[in-house]
Amino acid sequence: MSNLIFITGGARSGKSNLAVQLANKLGGSVVFIATARAEDEEMAGRILIHKGSRPKGWVTIEEPKDIALAVATAYGYDVIIIDCLILFLSNLIREGDDLDDPGEIDRILNEIKKVTEATRKFDGTVIVVSNEIGMGIVPENKLARNFRDLAGRTNQMVAGAANEVYLCFSGIPLRIK
Repeated sequence: MSNLIFITGGARSGKSNLAVQLANKLGGSVVFIATARAEDEEMAGRILIHKGSRPKGWVTIEEPKDIALAVATAYGYDVIIIDCLILFLSNLIREGDDLDDPGEIDRILNEIKKVTEATRKFDGTVIVVSNEIGMGIVPENKLARNFRDLAGRTNQMVAGAANEVYLCFSGIPLRIK
């Protein structure tokens, strides 16, 4: 039976650390699905640091665009960590043209729905890490506001399907569901 854990919070709030701790506590074999792209030196450095913080023996799948497929191919593992849902969302947005187009929004939300459905079919625990970006000021430009709104809808979809939800503040997790 599938168990979905959703972890959200701001930048550097301890989300990924909590995901690693929970996976270690659960035990068993772990696959880490990484959605980040190393498109510049700074991001490549961040990715190396993240990889180095993972326990030896974990398998990493780098998949920026098709998380549902990556989850489906993780058959036989006990735990999947998906990090980060909002980076995945950014990757999906980059494929499209216009966040003002309702068809584009539907396409993106359908991809998020596919991820949620794939996690329900997984026979184990899936831990999804996401950024909470809607707790600050209203962004100045329309694209940023549209992104914030879509990120909020994305987080709501996955959190709604989750068995457990954690919000991280300053390295301290708060279980809210």
